[in-house]
Amino acid sequence: MAFLQLANIKKEYNISRTETQQVLRNISVEFKQGELVALLGESGSGKSTLINILGGLDNNYTGSIILNDEFLKDFSEKQMDDYRKKRVGMIFQSYNLISNITVAENVKIAMKMCGVDEKIQTERALKLLKVVKMDHAAAKFPNQLSGGQKQRVAIARALANNPDIILADEPTGALDSRSAELVMLILKKIAESGKLVIVVTHSQKVAESCSRVVSIADGIIAQDVKAAGLNAKSRTRRAARAGSISTKNIMALAWKNLWRSRQRSLLVSIAMAIGIAAVILILSVSAGITSYVNEVLISGDESLRLEIENPDGVSFADSEIEAIEKLDGVSDTSDAAISKNNVNYAFKNIGGTLLTLTSAEGALPAAVAGGRPSEGQIYINEALAAELCDGEDASAAVGRQIELSMGKGEGVSLVVSGVYEDGSSYSAFACAYAERGVMEELYASVGRKLPLNRLIVEVESAQYLTAVSEDLQTLGYTVSGENSSLADILTYIDLGTIVLTAVGAISLAVSAIMIFIVLYISVIERTKEIGVMRAIGGSKGDIRRIFLFEAAFLGAIGGAIAVVASLLVAVIVNVCTASLGVNIVSYYYGIYYMVGLLLSVVLSVCAGVAPASYAASLDPVESLRRE
Repeated sequence: MAFLQLANIKKEYNISRTETQQVLRNISVEFKQGELVALLGESGSGKSTLINILGGLDNNYTGSIILNDEFLKDFSEKQMDDYRKKRVGMIFQSYNLISNITVAENVKIAMKMCGVDEKIQTERALKLLKVVKMDHAAAKFPNQLSGGQKQRVAIARALANNPDIILADEPTGALDSRSAELVMLILKKIAESGKLVIVVTHSQKVAESCSRVVSIADGIIAQDVKAAGLNAKSRTRRAARAGSISTKNIMALAWKNLWRSRQRSLLVSIAMAIGIAAVILILSVSAGITSYVNEVLISGDESLRLEIENPDGVSFADSEIEAIEKLDGVSDTSDAAISKNNVNYAFKNIGGTLLTLTSAEGALPAAVAGGRPSEGQIYINEALAAELCDGEDASAAVGRQIELSMGKGEGVSLVVSGVYEDGSSYSAFACAYAERGVMEELYASVGRKLPLNRLIVEVESAQYLTAVSEDLQTLGYTVSGENSSLADILTYIDLGTIVLTAVGAISLAVSAIMIFIVLYISVIERTKEIGVMRAIGGSKGDIRRIFLFEAAFLGAIGGAIAVVASLLVAVIVNVCTASLGVNIVSYYYGIYYMVGLLLSVVLSVCAGVAPASYAASLDPVESLRRE
């Protein structure tokens, strides 16, 4: 039974929309293992097209190819990749060695495609190079070899996975006579080992050194002549072992490709680094300025407190307080009391009604004179102080004694402990703070209990002031005490951060476009190399992953440069502004640097998707023809 059988193989090319050219016409032929077959014919006879079909590079044909009772037409894409990896080895007239890796690595790459262990790869590559008498050049690069030497390396690569079939397309066409004889001698020994070797040639001399000559003319078999047989060993038929190139090897290939054009790669990475560094620094400066506002511009804890009132005037229930304490940004609460328009004050012949009298719990507004009240004292605002002092400086009110009363109840005499700067909406009216005991005494004088109808809400930091205030208002409470100027400053910082980040994003977009262009150019430059990878069993997925890893490496390098540059700028700026006591560029937020690095990689990979997909979609036959 024939090992390889071709039945009624036809192949045509489209010349135009309406015209086709027949290249192969009903090719039917059988081959056995241990044969050295010459496909002899002039240029354009169809012999190279037939080799591409046999090599699994061209599936657009009609008819059947049967290999060891298996129909190639029935193979899935993955099975066809495995066929090229394990069952067929191809040798090209133009050698098609990969220029940026060594001779040994060129031989090993076919084994990498099958996931062969690295140690076995090395041992077998050196053994094969010894067989073709090229072991002395294992560490050299292809451009350091002569044509005959390159072809012998190509033969070693074709043998790497111990295939059943060797297909050689004009293997001696570019060689001198001595090198050609050596190559044919090697191919004869390969055939004698039990493999099927098919050599495409237009040379009668090469054909005469083969055990069988199949002549092709005008797409048909014109003659099939058997010469003297070879002393071929029997070869056990076996199915192709599945395997795929490892991620480690994909990464190694991707890195070598970048290193080959390292200057261009570095420039592209720097372009990406500029955009990433800009975003990192913008976020870090925003965090630093916000920290400066929190630590320096906030004068006293009162800037981080909000006072809320229960609209029905009754005390806050425990459930209400628990709900408020669970709000994002709230650090603590403390109950207090406020009395509105029902406490009278008197000083000599001056009198009136306090708009608000609030119990003095927690932090109080900053004093312009004196300080916070203790037992038997009252803390008044500037409006009340101006009334008591009648044109004098507000500090003159400190130490004066006024009397408070409610309705017909007994009054309480208090000493002014200090005058505060009132930033509330009540600043034009007489307002004051007193100890809770004073207020309880006033309410007791009219037979009433002091309602704890005011809650002091402590906020974690300035960033939460506006959000907490809005949340409290949503819950139906009346809010006072918010530092609107501080909120405005933080709003402007956030707005500036957004605008500058948008500018940085434009830079990132430009960098991503550059990576797209560079990778696309790289695909064009390496089209033939891609064809070689596909010819030795590389799948579309393998090609796609190589280019995606190249993009990821570009992004990782750009991100690393951005992180180092950002940290350097942060240190320099903070040293120059050390007198402020705060790091203007905050480099304590490691998340910014990690996100920047990740963003650089993600953007680069996204930019590389289209070029990688294009590379994977290239036709291997057309790719191999590219010079």
